[in-house]
Amino acid sequence: MQKSIDKIYYAAIYLRLSKEDGDLSSGEKKESNSIANQRKLIEDYLSRNPEITLVQEFCDDGYTGANFDRPDFQRMMEQVKTGKINCIIVKDLSRFGRDYIDSGRYIEKIFPSLGIRFIAINDNYDSAQSQQVGNEIILPFKNLINDSYSRDISIKIRSNLETKRRNGEFVGSHVVYGYRRSDNDKNKLVIDQTVAPVIQSIFSMKMDGFSPAQIADKLNKDGVPSPYEYKRQSGSKYQSGFKKQIQTDWGAKAIYRILKNEMYTGTLVQGKTTTPNHKIKSRTTKDEADWMRTENAHDAIISPSVFDMVQKLMLEDTRSPSGDNSVHLFSGKVFCADCQSTMTRKKTKSAGKEYVYFVCNANKVDRKVCDAHTVKEQVVYDAALAVIQAQVSLALNLEIALGKLNGISWERREMERIASKIARQEEVIEHNKQMKAHVYEDFKTEMITREEYFIFKAEFDKNIQEAKEAIARLVGNKNQISSGLTEQQSWLAQFREYENIQELNRRVVVNFIDRIEITEDKQVHVVLNNADQFQAIMEFLEEEKAKADAKKVISFIREVS
Repeated sequence: MQKSIDKIYYAAIYLRLSKEDGDLSSGEKKESNSIANQRKLIEDYLSRNPEITLVQEFCDDGYTGANFDRPDFQRMMEQVKTGKINCIIVKDLSRFGRDYIDSGRYIEKIFPSLGIRFIAINDNYDSAQSQQVGNEIILPFKNLINDSYSRDISIKIRSNLETKRRNGEFVGSHVVYGYRRSDNDKNKLVIDQTVAPVIQSIFSMKMDGFSPAQIADKLNKDGVPSPYEYKRQSGSKYQSGFKKQIQTDWGAKAIYRILKNEMYTGTLVQGKTTTPNHKIKSRTTKDEADWMRTENAHDAIISPSVFDMVQKLMLEDTRSPSGDNSVHLFSGKVFCADCQSTMTRKKTKSAGKEYVYFVCNANKVDRKVCDAHTVKEQVVYDAALAVIQAQVSLALNLEIALGKLNGISWERREMERIASKIARQEEVIEHNKQMKAHVYEDFKTEMITREEYFIFKAEFDKNIQEAKEAIARLVGNKNQISSGLTEQQSWLAQFREYENIQELNRRVVVNFIDRIEITEDKQVHVVLNNADQFQAIMEFLEEEKAKADAKKVISFIREVS
């Protein structure tokens, strides 16, 4: 470069390296080797150019060059605006930035207007030199090449991460509470045995009728460290924007997030958010259907059947009565058989005695809408207990009947049937999606009217939603049955612990009862959770009996012929 020493320059040296380019990912180094190399090259340059006085160094180690939203770069520009710096030196144009448009705007417009001398050493560019005609022409092309390189790197990284997600490898930056990275494989999650019991107790308390706020209060009272506090005590460098105090306690939102997190069932859920491209870093949430799920990617802390049950509970009305620590026994389970409204639990006192009953909520709001359907809670309790006792007795008898057959053959056959049903529903979804696309094309080509298009679209959306709901029910059934298969025992074995059940608690109600409907004449209809499975078992036994009878007939014919 041709030297110009007619002016003293006060310089900032700017160093940058992205995470993708550098070697700082291990977390053990304070700065990457490339940063040190950049600094050394610029210091050598300064030693040969006495007209430039170094004022300050700015370094963005681990920041992308695809945009200029970098902390030290912004600090440097603040110094430029105050007039303390009138020269910026970088190793080369790629260290300054890889965005073609913004790099050119800074170098060709902003810096000249502010009187800033810009030097890119390895690109032989110095805006203060008079003989820069060739470089002025080549400069945009170099920036374009740097931009293309950044785009290519971004595509390769996205593709690599997508492949790892599909293979069930964990690629997240933060590990969910309850797990840690395996010592042997950083892309594999293993259970953190220290806090796994806390996760299990949270789900257990929810099954017992506690709300997220009540669960949080219980954990705080017992002195259990919150997820953030546990990470801090464990020496994690994880930082949270929610931390406002020295000691971070449990909150209802933290409990809610844990109860909704499918990761605890052993299913790895990734790819929930994305960015539009390599230049825009603001993240947007993807549709849940587009999340990447890998079943059995790691050991489960919570069984899928328990997780499914808790998800259902969280959709029900489970507000705690005033002064109580948990919801009442049948909360969210009792409905009017006629209008399908929830039944409200009421208390009244008469002659010094307390009476508890249910009344139709719609009638409570407007008596013209529905009849009261009033029924005593004790009547509901007795009916529910009797139905559950009958189901337990049936389950144990069916277990004996199945035991005479081939081990756990029913479970395996039922899993195959459920998988077949799920596949059919997925075909329904795909077919209706294709039909939606076809009618949209018909609408765009004016083969159908706008009104007709929306009619067709509503019908296809309805079919898709119904198929999704059917799949959700089938997956719930599969999860319930698979828990028995995992333990290599009959699915019916789970009912043994209730063989002598004489009273109800919230956990029993949640496990057994789907809903309770009250008719106008005070009849109590109890709908059980496992009705489909029991029906399937009885059908299976009938089929097996028919096969056995057929074999006897064939054997008899052979004997007499």
